[in-house]
Amino acid sequence: MILILMLICFLGLTVALVGLTIVILVGSSIAIFSLPVILMLLFRFTRSGFNLFKIKPRPNPPKILLDKKLGEHKFANVNGVSLHYVESGDVTRPLMLFVHGFPEFWFSWRHQIKHFNKNYHVVAFDMRGYNTSSKPAGVSNYKMSLLVEDIRALVTFLGKSECHLVVHDWGGVVGWNFAAKHPHMVKTLTACNIPHSLSFQEQAKSSWEQKLKSWYVLFFQCPFLPELNCMQDDNGMFYKLLKEANLHKDEQVVEAFKYAYPNYTTWNRCINFYRALIRRISTKEFLPLLKDIKVPVLQIFGTGDNYISVDAAKGTDKYVRDHRLELLEGVSHWVQQQEPDKVNRLIEEFIKQKQ
Repeated sequence: MILILMLICFLGLTVALVGLTIVILVGSSIAIFSLPVILMLLFRFTRSGFNLFKIKPRPNPPKILLDKKLGEHKFANVNGVSLHYVESGDVTRPLMLFVHGFPEFWFSWRHQIKHFNKNYHVVAFDMRGYNTSSKPAGVSNYKMSLLVEDIRALVTFLGKSECHLVVHDWGGVVGWNFAAKHPHMVKTLTACNIPHSLSFQEQAKSSWEQKLKSWYVLFFQCPFLPELNCMQDDNGMFYKLLKEANLHKDEQVVEAFKYAYPNYTTWNRCINFYRALIRRISTKEFLPLLKDIKVPVLQIFGTGDNYISVDAAKGTDKYVRDHRLELLEGVSHWVQQQEPDKVNRLIEEFIKQKQ
C-alpha cells in the first residue's frame, strides 16, 4: 500500500512538473490540450518503461516500396537540401508533381503514380525532413518560404517551367502558398483534403468543430512529447491512422509507413512544420498573395475527415478565381489512398477540361 501511495505521489508530481514546464514554454492553453496525452504517456510509461518508445530496426525497405512500376528513386540537391523523389513516365511530357502530407511520404501517391505515368512525367517527392530527404535541425529550417522554394527549385531541377501540382494535407499547405507566389509555374492545382489556408484559419478561429479537430496542432507545439507520442508501440499510430481509410489490414502498407519513420529525428523534423507555422515564421509575405489564387483549382474533399471540417473546404471558393469542389461522402482524410479510382478520375477530367 505504501508503494502504491508513493507511486501515485510520484506520478502526480511528475504531471505537475511537466505541466508547469509546458505552461512556461508554450502557454496555458496548449498545456490544457496536452494534459490528457501526458497522462496517458505517463501511465503507459510506468508499465512499459522506455520500451514504449522503441522503434524496431528496419534495415531493408518492404518490397512494396521497391515496385519498379512506381518509378526510379533519385535525389535532387536543391535549395541547400537533398530531396528524395520517385520518377516515372516520359520526361518529355507535362510534369505532374505530387506533394504528400503528414505523417506520410511519397508512397501515399502510389495509386496516382501508376495511373498517370502513362501520359505524364510523374514525380512524387519526400519533403525536407521526411523519409530519406535531408533533415536539417531547427524549427526555422521548416519555414514556409523554404518549403515553397523547395518546390520551385525541384521543378527547375527537373527541367520544367510549370507543372500540374497535386497535393494533400501538409503538402497542400505548401502547395497553396506555392500557387499563390508562382502562379506561372502551376498549370492546375489539385488539393486533396486540404482547404485554402485562409479558409482553414477562419474556421479555426470561429468554429468549435474545427478547433476540436485541430487539437493536435496545439499539442505539437510542446517539446519532445509529440515525438514520443508518435513513436510509442513501434510507430503504432500508423495502424490507427490507416484504419480510418480501411488500409490497416495491409501489412505491407503499414510496414512501408513505419519504415519511413525510423527514429525520433524524423518525427521531430516533420513536427517542426507545425511549430514553424504556428510561430508564423516567414508566413506574412504570403498572406496578400493567398487572397487571390489565379490558377485553376480542383479541391477533392472526403467528408469523413477527422481533422478538417467540410465548412473549411466550402469556404475556399472565395479565394480562388477558378474553383471546383468535389465532396466524397464519408471518405476519410486519406482520400487519395482510400478512393484512388475516384480521385484519379476527377483529376484526369479536370486537367482535360483546363487544357
